[in-house]
Amino acid sequence: MKYGITETVKTINSKIKINDIIYNIVEKKANAIKYFLEGEEFNQAIVFGAYLCGNFVADTLTKDCDEVILVDVHPHLKEIIINEKIKFMDSSKFNLSLRNGELNPDLVVDLTGIGGLSPEIISKLNPSVLIVENPKGTFDKDINNIDNSMDRLNKGVKRGLLNTFRTSKVSKTSGSMTLVIDTVMDSCNDLKELDGVLYAIPNLKYYEGILFHEKDIRKFIDEVNTPAITVSCLDEDLENEINNILLKNIDRIYSYVEKIK
Repeated sequence: MKYGITETVKTINSKIKINDIIYNIVEKKANAIKYFLEGEEFNQAIVFGAYLCGNFVADTLTKDCDEVILVDVHPHLKEIIINEKIKFMDSSKFNLSLRNGELNPDLVVDLTGIGGLSPEIISKLNPSVLIVENPKGTFDKDINNIDNSMDRLNKGVKRGLLNTFRTSKVSKTSGSMTLVIDTVMDSCNDLKELDGVLYAIPNLKYYEGILFHEKDIRKFIDEVNTPAITVSCLDEDLENEINNILLKNIDRIYSYVEKIK
């Protein structure tokens, strides 16, 4: 806690950081996938899309798969992998391995979302289980028109659509960063309703610009390791309430895999 312009006004940072919210969301998605897999074991799993959820999902799958391959069009995202059991491939390496017959996954997870993996790529594989993330968080005409997640579910004996929504709140997409931003912004709005709160500032940056334009993994990690919200208020004992409101909004996020026949 710090003082504001005068000692009457207090400045409080949330204990919850941006990366805590990211971790919570991707953990929900990973747990939904694991629940759908029902403890099955696989020889080779391919996860498409390293950011933000893919790396975490690939990490959880290493416990139940002999080989886990994480594929992304951005080669520099290899730097975010901390589990040495995960094999990273960029698009060029993946296409070469596919042509050479080196890939025969029995599990495929597509987390690339809007504008991501084409149905044609998945059709070249023949997994026993295929999971595709539904990028939609609510009905939006333009998003709905370009969403091809159901077209991607064209292979597999067992097929599932990964859905992620917020209860009582609306997010346009199920993207992890969309959910992070909406969670922080809605928490700020909730905090402004409290007596004695002057304002609540979301400590958000354009993270995707850091990661995909600047291609600076270290800077991205540093930026998300900051308090999610800063509050200017009269009551120095509001710290617990700030974190409780953040947790309440995080708990609104629900993820599950819908079995597709």
